[in-house]
Amino acid sequence: MDEQKKTEFLALIRESLRPLNPEGIGELPEPFRGRLYPSYQPKDWQIRAVLFDVYGTLLQSATGDMAIQTEYLRGSADAVALWATEDMTGEELKAFFRDAVQAEHLRQYAVTPYPEVRAEEMWARLPGKREDVDPQELALRYELAINPVYPMPHLEECLRELGRRSLVLGIVSNAQFYTPLMLEAVLGKSLEAAGFALDLCIYSFEVGEAKPSPTLFKQARGALEKRGIEASQVLYVGNDMLNDVYGAHMVGFRTVLFAGDGRSLRLRENNRLCQNLVPDLVIRDLSDLVWIGGL
Repeated sequence: MDEQKKTEFLALIRESLRPLNPEGIGELPEPFRGRLYPSYQPKDWQIRAVLFDVYGTLLQSATGDMAIQTEYLRGSADAVALWATEDMTGEELKAFFRDAVQAEHLRQYAVTPYPEVRAEEMWARLPGKREDVDPQELALRYELAINPVYPMPHLEECLRELGRRSLVLGIVSNAQFYTPLMLEAVLGKSLEAAGFALDLCIYSFEVGEAKPSPTLFKQARGALEKRGIEASQVLYVGNDMLNDVYGAHMVGFRTVLFAGDGRSLRLRENNRLCQNLVPDLVIRDLSDLVWIGGL
């Protein structure tokens, strides 16, 4: 992506930012309640790196994840349809994208149980798309219309304090090309300037598989091993017991379940892979991270 397009996309994202208040969760079920900070806090950690999920962890989002199917902001989706096509409605856009993603997932299941798409490739296939509409811009405008994002409370303070402690920071997330741009827009600086190591920013759209694929977490573990950092010295923070806690646990990372927003918290209590899985710690606010023993 050239710098002019990046600048334009960042401006679109900044214009779309609207405060989203985290939804309450209430009392967590056991065993999560027993691992809730500060009543529970491990004392023997020697953490050297902290990796994060994005949607529902670093960013509040209207759907709690990237938007594939949602009923949010119908009028905004209509506006995108009017901009991108001759006569489609927002509902028709949503139906097209949902069906296109599902069809691509079915095709990929022949080679991977963790299919992932590139949103701009889906939108390039949109029937009736105006010829002058850039598929990347359409992908971004659609996402901003139906899945607006906003920084999670205390995000900047958390990153600043972790960086002050010389911890290596990274990201392992289901994402599209616009995800790092969204982070850059809400932080007001590049990810590198915010303290993230770019070789530890691992996104599903680049890998070609989605979490909880072990490929993403193994790639992160390999990059950390090159720095001399062992898996047990890595803390992974995410809001989803399957995609985040299970995936990180399987490669030996220590895990923190982020339970700061009821909109995005995914306990997955009925998933067999998660039924006997307990995160190492549960937090309700990103600011809790800076007080965990061993960081």
